[in-house]
Amino acid sequence: MLAFIFIFVVVLGMYAVFVEPLLLLKVVRHKVVKSPEALGQKPLKVAVITDLHACWPWMGPERITRIVTRVNELDADVVALLGDYHTGMHSPFAKPLETASAWAKPMSALRAPLGVLGVLGNHDWLEGGEEAREALEANGVTVLENRALRVSTRGNSHVWFIGLGDQYGKAEQLHGSGRRDDLDAALSLVEEDAALRVLLAHEPDIFVKSKDHVDVTISGHTHGGQVRLPFIGALTIPSRLDLKYARGAFEENESTLIVGSGLGCSGLPIRFLCPPEVLLIEIYV
Repeated sequence: MLAFIFIFVVVLGMYAVFVEPLLLLKVVRHKVVKSPEALGQKPLKVAVITDLHACWPWMGPERITRIVTRVNELDADVVALLGDYHTGMHSPFAKPLETASAWAKPMSALRAPLGVLGVLGNHDWLEGGEEAREALEANGVTVLENRALRVSTRGNSHVWFIGLGDQYGKAEQLHGSGRRDDLDAALSLVEEDAALRVLLAHEPDIFVKSKDHVDVTISGHTHGGQVRLPFIGALTIPSRLDLKYARGAFEENESTLIVGSGLGCSGLPIRFLCPPEVLLIEIYV
């Protein structure tokens, strides 16, 4: 009996370390209906990449290239990159890539007619945010930090994407010193006739405020908990929000929050019942 338990634990450990984080990739789809009469029309399709945590051997350039290829197959109108491109693992288990350009170069192959847009995450600033920004912009990504961009016209009004700066800063505690987010400044750039306001924010915590001002908030950061247990779900997430916001779609105050589980690992190279994922969000507006 003890031998069986030992083998079972070893197999689960091998799966959580080598199979789920390294070999699996899900496409998780969400539908957001902001205008019921638009259901018969073509939706705005947004593909989302978040939390790469690029490092050897778990998330090298070759794997990022495969992820980019899969995202291009989704034929999205906009591709959104939500931050934490740098590794969150400073341990014998992982080695950071030599330069930011090593993980950013595959992004140059992303294709979206309305743009490839990005924000930076807390780990990007911990590792030097300007390097991450420069690498993304050098490879065709428009970085929005407390900025807004009009991407298309729907009828007589416009669709806006708003990028938020990192909410956590450089301190270890949540929402520490050095925060870079300024939602009010970003919203001030949006024209009044906006048909749709989509907020890109690495951490989902801003939803407490953004649900009163935008139609859709898209976030990562939580990794879905990274380790989830049957019937329980995530044990913890790096957020002040309730555990129920670890991943998925939530509707409050006629505003939608979508949280992705991301692609890489932070802390330890382990994922269990929480495989790497890209999002495809269809918005009817």
